[in-house]
Amino acid sequence: MRFKASANNPVGLYKIAQTLEKFGPTVIMAMSIETIMFIRHRDHDAGIQAWIKLQPQSLFTNYRIESANNNEINLFFRVSDLLYISKVAQQATNIMINLRLRDGQPYLNWKMTLQDRNGSSMESVQELGVSLISPDRMVYIKEPRTMGIPHTYILLPNVSTLKPVAERLKSLSKYLTLSANMNGVFKVAIETVNCECEAIFEGLENPQLEGQQPNEDVNEFAHVRIASDDFVSFLNCYHLDPQNVVCSITDELQLVFYVYMTIDTYQAHEAPIRPIHSPQTIMTCHVPAYYE
Repeated sequence: MRFKASANNPVGLYKIAQTLEKFGPTVIMAMSIETIMFIRHRDHDAGIQAWIKLQPQSLFTNYRIESANNNEINLFFRVSDLLYISKVAQQATNIMINLRLRDGQPYLNWKMTLQDRNGSSMESVQELGVSLISPDRMVYIKEPRTMGIPHTYILLPNVSTLKPVAERLKSLSKYLTLSANMNGVFKVAIETVNCECEAIFEGLENPQLEGQQPNEDVNEFAHVRIASDDFVSFLNCYHLDPQNVVCSITDELQLVFYVYMTIDTYQAHEAPIRPIHSPQTIMTCHVPAYYE
């Protein structure tokens, strides 16, 4: 088993870690020759599940991966460790990453060149402890299925604008209700014994999704009740500077967010020349629904 690469996008890695840290303390990094996925998966406890799929070239150059399992390697590690190392790496050059073993324990060895206060180059080595996930175990780690055709799908307003609204409502209620229609209206509301509050956003865009037909009544709302904590945590995706965020609601059943971003934007200057139109990266977030 072998993984070796030069990291050309520590800023992109840092932004991914900033976002995933709010979803839980650990993450899976599933690597193959053609793709890299960061997965926040939950077996039993409730909470956000997130799936980010990228091309290896968005993060690495000289990317080499070999394994007896179809040249696939699946790692499990703490997000806080990636957050720390990718922050250090932003000040570095010549960042080399290797998968190594010490006393039977795998880890990612990050070797990089930093400058000291006098401007002299110095070598720094950071270690990110990981656990390997067996192919037998990985078979059961699958993205949740969508429950039929969503009733509404709408582009959210700027997530940085939404976040203070959500934080205010979170202080008033453990749960909130998201609702939207196919006529550009999105609502965030709470209802408690002591108060009712609702934030309304109008004039939004309802994108055309392939294979999906809008409801005949475009003013009809679909609703879903979720934990306020989950919504605030999700809105930390503002770290990714998304171009678009699509909210998909299956009435009273399911809430899925699709976050569209261009991670290649943050590649280091020494990275190989990329196409003018870099591929978009998508983060899919499944947020659990709650019933009264």
